[in-house]
Amino acid sequence: MNIVNRLAAYLIFISGVTSCTDWDDFKKYQQGGEIVYPGRGDTVLIASGRDRMQLKWLLSGDPSVSKFKLFWNNKADSLEGTVPADLIGDTLGVMIDPLPEGSYNFEMFSLDAKGNKSVPLRFNGRTFGATYESGLLNRSIGSTAYDDSLKVLEVLWNEPDTVNIATELRYIGTDSKTKSVTVAPEATSSQIKDWKPGSILSYRSTFKPNRKAIDAFTAPKFDTLSVRLK
Repeated sequence: MNIVNRLAAYLIFISGVTSCTDWDDFKKYQQGGEIVYPGRGDTVLIASGRDRMQLKWLLSGDPSVSKFKLFWNNKADSLEGTVPADLIGDTLGVMIDPLPEGSYNFEMFSLDAKGNKSVPLRFNGRTFGATYESGLLNRSIGSTAYDDSLKVLEVLWNEPDTVNIATELRYIGTDSKTKSVTVAPEATSSQIKDWKPGSILSYRSTFKPNRKAIDAFTAPKFDTLSVRLK
């Protein structure tokens, strides 16, 4: 019986220690308070530019969100701003300018007035600049034909790159002045009615890195073409 009583007392003691430990941990949890995660943003739309980037994202419907904070370069760089109350659940946009040409990984957090932070929203994007622009090639000319009776020069264009937005075609007019026309990417030919026979054509194209880009980039130099008369 003594052994049983001692064992029972020991078990009660262990149980008491365990219960106290659990309770102490619970009290610590209570003292720290419940961890609060404000609603994070979603669906980031990235528009690249020349050494800059525009971001738009869908805000959480959480009314406690009052700020956002954005990090990149392993959190060495950051940007923060206020979230207007009337935009909760709507779209918010910011411009990061300057942002040197390159690729970036981002982390974005939503914050409430008490400084509680959401789980991160991670995404990546790229900016463009002089390096990208230096590698651009002009849209090419397929052929030319001059109608001497109509005094019209026809320039036939090759298919442009998908990100081409325009090509400037320069020529010397019959009045010996330099003139230019803008060729749209969907245009397959250009007719010049005042071209001075024997003069040289020059052309240079402009592009966007992608359809959502906010800036255009122009090839570094004009290409030239001598028109052969039949």
